[in-house]
Order: sequence, then structure tokens, then C-alpha cells
Amino acid sequence: MPVLTLLTGPVGAARSSARAAFARLLAERLGRMIEIRSTPTYADLLEMVADGEADFAWLPPAVYVRAEEVADVQLLLAGVRSKRAHFRGALFARSDGSLRAIEDARGARVAWVDRNSCAGFLFPRLALADRGLDPDTFFQDQRYFGDHLAVVKAVMRGDADVGATFLHKAGDGEAAPVAGTGWELVTEREAMRALLVSEPIPSDTLVATGRVDVLLRERFTEAVQSMHDAEDGVQVLRGLFGVQRFEPVLPTRYQSVRDALRAAA
Repeated sequence: MPVLTLLTGPVGAARSSARAAFARLLAERLGRMIEIRSTPTYADLLEMVADGEADFAWLPPAVYVRAEEVADVQLLLAGVRSKRAHFRGALFARSDGSLRAIEDARGARVAWVDRNSCAGFLFPRLALADRGLDPDTFFQDQRYFGDHLAVVKAVMRGDADVGATFLHKAGDGEAAPVAGTGWELVTEREAMRALLVSEPIPSDTLVATGRVDVLLRERFTEAVQSMHDAEDGVQVLRGLFGVQRFEPVLPTRYQSVRDALRAAA
């Protein structure tokens, strides 16, 4: 029986043990061996999905929307963090620096994740535009670092003055407290300061490709959706995906991402 393949974007070596643990748990539930492969960039992830090189994929929201246009993909599940199926993008700087508000960052050097990253590029740029700041000219220098971990490290080292990453709130209002941030992958929450926070972004997705039959698709969905019912499943979901659980989702939830991609174009 062929080994099933699940693709992810650049998740880093730090999650290799969680990747192996998820593959083991999923194999037990499906009765099939599964290989989890990480790609170097979001562009590679999209290309491999479009080329039919996987059975399932964990896609960031913008990559999912692009995949809709070029591949046969079936949206299955979306991640839930802090009891919400959305997150936000944030532009941040070191707390011990001079930048206190986003307007202070005019002419600064910014570290983006990837042009296909909602939190690490698309939605922070929209938030800048909503403040009347031109995202193409506001910063003196713009560089792309490929993943959130690398962006945070660049700001910590001083290779960039401002970085873009994800941020979770423990509520839906603008005054809701912060529940988690991308820079906490590396350092303490207090070490960095959010200068600008975007509108909510629908969560990353799990999809099936066209080479997966309906029965296998349903078994995969059920296996992942129920994984948080066991303690080892909770740990694996948190360790690999950074989520509490996955829930069913419809493509209509991603209209804001489609709008953001059109605005970027």
C-alpha cells in the first residue's frame, strides 16, 4: 500500500520531533503510513501541490487561496488557536529600541516572511495602507526571510528594525489582550513591542488533493479533527501546527484573503 504524503511549508528543524509524532499518530488512526515533507518556501509548497506531489497539505491561508486557482484541492479543516479560527498580522520592534508607534518606523528596515504570507506580509501591508501609509515607500529597505522564526531573529540581531509576524488575541475586540505572538518562538513576549496589528486573518488550512478518494478524505478529516481528544494528540497539534484543534471550514471564510491578494497585485 503506498505511503501517504502530507506537505507543509517551512516549519524549521525545531519541529522535527512533532512532525514525526504527528505522522505516527495519524498512521495509527488511518492504518496507513504517512510521510510529512516540509518545503523550503511557500512558493515551493504551492508548486508541489499544483503538481500533485502530495495527498494532503497544510497550507497557510494565502497559499490555499492561490492553490484553489491552480490545483484540485478540497478544503477540509482550519486550525483553532486561543479558541478562535483566526489570527492577526503584526509589525513589531524591540522593546528596548526607540520605535514606539508605527509612524516612528518611517524609513526603517523591515523583515517580511514571504509574499504569500498573510501575517508576515499581506495583512500588515493592508494595515499600513489603512493608516494612510504607502507600504511600498514607507520603509527604506525591505527583505524577505522565508519564515517567522528567521524574521524574529533578524530583528533581535539588529539586521532589521521592524519585523512582520503573527499575533493571537484572547478576544475579538481591538482592546482584547494578546494571547500569543510569533516572536515568542524565540524570546519573551515583553522583549518585543507590536507597532501595528492587522485585521483578523482566517486560520491556516488542511486540504486534500485530487488524488485522494472520498473515503480516505473523510477518514483523514475525522482522524485529525478528533486528535485533540487525547493528551498525546493535544501535544502534537500544539507542537507541529501551534493549534488547539482543527475544525471544519468552508471556502467562503477565505474571502478576505482573496481580497488581500487582489490588493497586493
